[in-house]
Amino acid sequence: MSAKTTILVVDDNRSAADGLGMVLERHGYAVEVRYSGEAAIARLQEGGIDVVVTDLRMEPVDGLAVLDCARALPIPAEVLVLTGYGTVDDAVRAMRRGARDFLTKPVTADQVVEQLRQLQGAGLHIRVQDGVSAAARELARQIEVVAAADATVLLSGEPGSGRNQVARQVHEQSPAGGRPLAVIPHPSHLARVDLAAVGGLYFPNVDLLDPRDQVQLVQALDSMDPDTAPRVIASAHAEWGEQAALDPSVQELYYRLAVLEVVVPPLRERPDDIEPLLTGWLAARAQDRGVDPPAPNGEQLKALRLHAWPGNLRELAAVVERALVFGNAAFDIQVHMKSMPGERLPELIEGFSLQQYLEEVERTLLVRAIDQTGMDRTHMSRILGVERNTLRYKLNKYGLLDRS
Repeated sequence: MSAKTTILVVDDNRSAADGLGMVLERHGYAVEVRYSGEAAIARLQEGGIDVVVTDLRMEPVDGLAVLDCARALPIPAEVLVLTGYGTVDDAVRAMRRGARDFLTKPVTADQVVEQLRQLQGAGLHIRVQDGVSAAARELARQIEVVAAADATVLLSGEPGSGRNQVARQVHEQSPAGGRPLAVIPHPSHLARVDLAAVGGLYFPNVDLLDPRDQVQLVQALDSMDPDTAPRVIASAHAEWGEQAALDPSVQELYYRLAVLEVVVPPLRERPDDIEPLLTGWLAARAQDRGVDPPAPNGEQLKALRLHAWPGNLRELAAVVERALVFGNAAFDIQVHMKSMPGERLPELIEGFSLQQYLEEVERTLLVRAIDQTGMDRTHMSRILGVERNTLRYKLNKYGLLDRS
């Protein structure tokens, strides 16, 4: 059985549906497209759909009917709904009827892809705080504490460490968790949200916003009525606090958001959690697909514990997906992971830490990619296997943004 996630795109706007479908295929998904609610329901009844991305406003059969069908399947499909400006009430109804999330039009393909990655994580039963390590227990405690509070929360951590999942868990455990959490990737999108209809606002990767957009976000937050505004959650890369201490231009936004701060630990600091996370996710994902879960042997588990996990939970999720295709061989991390060969080298070099070594390797790879592509960021993102916003952050971190 294929381990590809099969997505059904439903929209009566044919060009929009086809365009989104092509982008999702380029990101490795298996995609089917239907142009009406009736056709979508007929396809769902055949089975084999993992996720539905559907417009709400269609006639005569609307997206809510598609949602009801998807959630009533023997193995329910996850549903992401797309709603136009001024129809947030429809999105709220969809969430109450089982939709996993919603995006307000106009949306970009990148936004849809990011939401789908979160849905994939949910399908793997990913909870960032699951595990037996002290770091996992402390994260679970912090989530519980900040969820009960009413203050703004900043989630800091590395890409793939689970900041988006933590944001959703903080919201769902909060008093407003019964209402939707609106994801706002850019301050200009805030005007499209009916603040009275949502329970929280989530601003991901705020440190990657341009300076003028950061100013716009501060102004937007300051303009809200503190007595009626939804709770604000934001995320940023781990080093943003250090950057704010040195750069006055980002301090206003940082201190506006970091009323409460939760540091999401990287997976390499949680080696005791590797085995329980991996085996738990394998069992759940294998059950979803009706297959027997493969199991790593002792040597493979040892290598997995020693691996640096630069992609964090997202990388571990990829191991799970590969294992469902290739079996036990997928756990041979020296074959399937590119960062392993040099991982033990720092232990052999006195006075040279693992972090220093990884940063040196990372910068070298970036410089080589610049030389190969002439700073074509789309090409660089593809050959390095990172998203464009992560690439921009790394280039800025190493002072390479102006290099050509």
